[in-house]
Amino acid sequence: MKGLSAVLITVGLLTLPGALSAAIDECHALDDHGKSEAGTCYLNLLSAETDDGIRAEAYWRLNEVNRANAAFRRAIDAKPDDAELRARWGLLFLSAHQAADAEALFEEALSLDPNNLTALAGQAELLLDRFAGAAQSTISRALIVDPMHARTRVLRARLLLEAGNRDAAADILLDLVASSATPVRDRLDAMALLAAADHMSGIATPELPSPWVIQALEINPRFGEIHAVPAYFYVITRRYREAVALLEAAVALDPEHWDAQLALGTNLLRVNELEAGQEHLERAYSGDAFNAETVNMLRLLDTLDGYDTLISERLILRTHPEETAVLTRYVGELVDLAHEEMAPRYGFRLERPVVIELYQHHDDFAVRTAGLPGIGILGATFGDVVVMDGPSAKPATEWDWLSTVWHEVAHVVTLNATDNLVSRWFSEGVSVYEEQRFGPSPSSSVPFEFLKAMAEDRLLGVAELDNGFMRPQYEGQIGVSYVQAGLLCTFIADRYEDGLRRVLEVYATTTDTVVAIQEGLGLDPADLDDAFGRWLEENYGFAAANLADYQTSAQAAFAAIDAKDWGEARQQAERAISLYPTYTGPGNARLALARALELAAESTAPNPAAPMDRDGAFTPGEQGGGEAPAQQASTARQALLDYFLIGGRNPRALRDAVALFEAAGEGEHAHTIQRTLTRLEPMRFDHHARLGALATSLGHHEEALSERRLALALKPHDLAGAHYQVALALNTLGRKDEATRALLQALEIAPRYPEGLQLLREISR
Repeated sequence: MKGLSAVLITVGLLTLPGALSAAIDECHALDDHGKSEAGTCYLNLLSAETDDGIRAEAYWRLNEVNRANAAFRRAIDAKPDDAELRARWGLLFLSAHQAADAEALFEEALSLDPNNLTALAGQAELLLDRFAGAAQSTISRALIVDPMHARTRVLRARLLLEAGNRDAAADILLDLVASSATPVRDRLDAMALLAAADHMSGIATPELPSPWVIQALEINPRFGEIHAVPAYFYVITRRYREAVALLEAAVALDPEHWDAQLALGTNLLRVNELEAGQEHLERAYSGDAFNAETVNMLRLLDTLDGYDTLISERLILRTHPEETAVLTRYVGELVDLAHEEMAPRYGFRLERPVVIELYQHHDDFAVRTAGLPGIGILGATFGDVVVMDGPSAKPATEWDWLSTVWHEVAHVVTLNATDNLVSRWFSEGVSVYEEQRFGPSPSSSVPFEFLKAMAEDRLLGVAELDNGFMRPQYEGQIGVSYVQAGLLCTFIADRYEDGLRRVLEVYATTTDTVVAIQEGLGLDPADLDDAFGRWLEENYGFAAANLADYQTSAQAAFAAIDAKDWGEARQQAERAISLYPTYTGPGNARLALARALELAAESTAPNPAAPMDRDGAFTPGEQGGGEAPAQQASTARQALLDYFLIGGRNPRALRDAVALFEAAGEGEHAHTIQRTLTRLEPMRFDHHARLGALATSLGHHEEALSERRLALALKPHDLAGAHYQVALALNTLGRKDEATRALLQALEIAPRYPEGLQLLREISR
């Protein structure tokens, strides 16, 4: 379930402001108490009532969304200045999962009446559902209009509970439950949130219900939200199996609770129960065909049916058949390493196989994760299940897919080690730390956005760091929070012996960050913040203070390259590097330096007309910086190697580096960089072919064979040639029978293939 709007809209927000008619009040009372007679009441009302506003409400409660929409439209035509009608029409759209239309109607209502509480509450619901920081200000605005408005107070309590402030939420909710002025639906919602607070504090579990369940069901025996709302809080704290148990209870109470059916299906998929998940998704669709999430999830399952599933002791891997052979090797290597090295770092053993699904298309992954396309993340972990973009989903210039695999598998460790109780900041922090310290592309580089936030004092204290992920207050704060959490975990790992492991052990018993820091590290969070702040200043303060100068010099270096002023380009690039030596991101000065030197070497290379000194050596021109071309080329290679060693992974730069090192006869460097490049872009035949050739030249014949086979698995245009290369590698290893079979496959495709025939004669001698 992506948010509570689907639940709460069908509950409290339908309470009409004032008695529009005694008849509809009577119907609402029956419906609020879960009485089956409510349906008959609404049908009778429709046969007698002529007011389209009231008819719209009746159709809505009967789940006749199209008729309700048409009735609202007629009502607005008759009363175009009625803000309340527009706001309630917006709520209809929100309940039908049409958020954009709902938002527009709320704005129209507020333009007519800036204090319309129905519209303000609807806006707040939308913002809460999006986890937008502006939800707080919208709720505050509504409470200024009416501090006792029940619906807004419910939303305020929900916001507090999502932020972990259970006591403040409970104060509001208990007051709502106790007040006779609270509408029935708002009272029920308050009870559902109180039940959620019990679950979040450990007072209740799926096996031990909250006392609020009994009270709510005494009012409405079909009130499935009493279980669905706590399930939502389990979902946002990544306890999916507990959510499944409560959602099963919700749909048992109310089988027509279509949002709970959707949430149940989605979360069953998250715990790798695909068949059961599909069953509930189909039930959700049967009752609510308007929900795009349900439709998208069902379409995704059709796509997933065409994927390969490989099962081993440590890994269950789902991939597109075109990618299976290549990705199985690389993902398998990382998962084995996680079992053998990563998990033991945290005193944990991975008992179950890790499930990893790699999607060819980003929107498929997005639907698998959130039900809708277009989300910005690259991977997500649900306990043992990792779903993420595969290497074909986005170009390697935008990301390092294998590092993302390592990041997500680290989540498997921290989530399983704590039974999913670990806070978001710590799980993300450990994953970023693992990615940067031990992953396929280790690096200490941080993006400019983090340095800006650091310089502007916008970093959160550790006790509040979860809010940077859940309710960002400025654009880019989620990304800043990822980096901060990773650096904080790096600091803890380096400063406190076994610090990460000890904090993780505390999280196995609590969700409270303050307790985890106090018991795990033996200090208060404020003291940790102070020590971490000093460490940040020591390690990144200079770069943060000189960020603008770095960017200016790097840009000047690239501009000088365009102007073919190699000396100026080199000077500006070296100045930028001195200001932030470990930076590997876009606009990197090391790449400007390498390019300037490479072009300078080419432009000043010796030719018959060039001036010669008395020893016959070329006399370099001033534009090249005074170095001979060979020295410039060597310095260019070193700049690229330095970029690679600090974690730089721009594919174009790495391809350039491989070519330069190979041409210079430095095969070991060419091989090392090509090995990483091949993993960055694993679906490229030319990468595997080149790595195979480099491995052969260095005598790494087993690796060469492996790469030739991966190249063959990609079904290149020259299939006969790919079989021949496999045969060559096998023959070099002395495996003549296998080499012969590979050759025969090549010759079956191209019977007159001369190299193949020659090798076959050699093997047959």
